[in-house]
Amino acid sequence: MPNIEYELNEKIHAIVINPYLTWEDFCRNCDLIKKYNIKNISTSLNYLDYFKNRLSNYSANINALISYPLADLPVTFIEELVNFAKDKGANGIEYFPNFINLSKRNLETFAAEIEQVKISGLPVSIIINKSKLKEEVFINAIEICLELGIKNFQFGDGFGSPLTSYDVPDILKITGSQNQIKVVGGIKKLTQVIDLFDNGISCVGTSNFCEIFEEVNVF
Repeated sequence: MPNIEYELNEKIHAIVINPYLTWEDFCRNCDLIKKYNIKNISTSLNYLDYFKNRLSNYSANINALISYPLADLPVTFIEELVNFAKDKGANGIEYFPNFINLSKRNLETFAAEIEQVKISGLPVSIIINKSKLKEEVFINAIEICLELGIKNFQFGDGFGSPLTSYDVPDILKITGSQNQIKVVGGIKKLTQVIDLFDNGISCVGTSNFCEIFEEVNVF
């Protein structure tokens, strides 16, 4: 039996971004979020209004994904979209930066992009896929974010190989254990969740939150 002495309703973040959801499926996700008392949600800009209306007085942090998953947002639009998210009630921003600037050694350009995201004053989480980056670029990205005061990092984007507990020590060496580290991608089982938490990860994000909480209820 896995160790489930964690506040799973706070540490498991529900991801709801599927553009093919029916309205019935969306409402079902909202009902499940309330049923399991899930306190953190990651979603798209288009779903912010729906969540606010459907969840009504239910208390949860709703984070808006911006420039995900292709990092295809021109810098000139960042402030507008971040402010849109804030106006729609987002409690935080989860942002996928343009890593090509780092591979070109345009460190200042990369940093300026992150600073643009911070303009709203909302908490910002930077999304990084370790498996897709050269080590130098990966380390530069984290170090620049830390210098800019970023305290929340998401490792994994749902594409490619998922992060495992074996990757965690290397990440924590760079980020430090005092920052929030979230892992996303391929998380479908309770044992995966507990293994990551036991190795120092702060939280996980998954669209399979219902299946995981059903496993919890078995125990």
